[in-house]
Amino acid sequence: MIGKSIAFLAGKKYIVYSLFAAITLATLMLTLLPPDNLQNEKLFQYDKLGHFLMFFGWSFMFGFSLIINGKKKSPLVLIFIAGTLFGLSIEFLQELLPYGRTASLGDAAADAAGSFFAVLLLWWMKSHYKNHLSLSNGKNTI
Repeated sequence: MIGKSIAFLAGKKYIVYSLFAAITLATLMLTLLPPDNLQNEKLFQYDKLGHFLMFFGWSFMFGFSLIINGKKKSPLVLIFIAGTLFGLSIEFLQELLPYGRTASLGDAAADAAGSFFAVLLLWWMKSHYKNHLSLSNGKNTI
């Protein structure tokens, strides 16, 4: 079942690229827009979990899109660094923007943890589902 899902997504790259773009846009909107419209007390009880899940999703889709692109090997360390730098950049921008948002070391740590676990999942997929990640011409993408 997992292998079939991976093979399906690897064959429909536009879905993966669209999901990556949507997650990027949602992450930017949720983290950089003024918090007035987003400030629901119940939602912000899970702030760190939200950061973890957003950056897990972003890093996973970024890495998966690199893997299925198949032009060259996708270095997992660089995927982790990209996710972490994306999170740090957002925290820096929050401090600069006049919306009343502030940077948080805890948020940055949750972002990095989400990226790390996404890389672990990508590593597991690459090692267990190699055959499902191959291009239609038979070349292995990883």
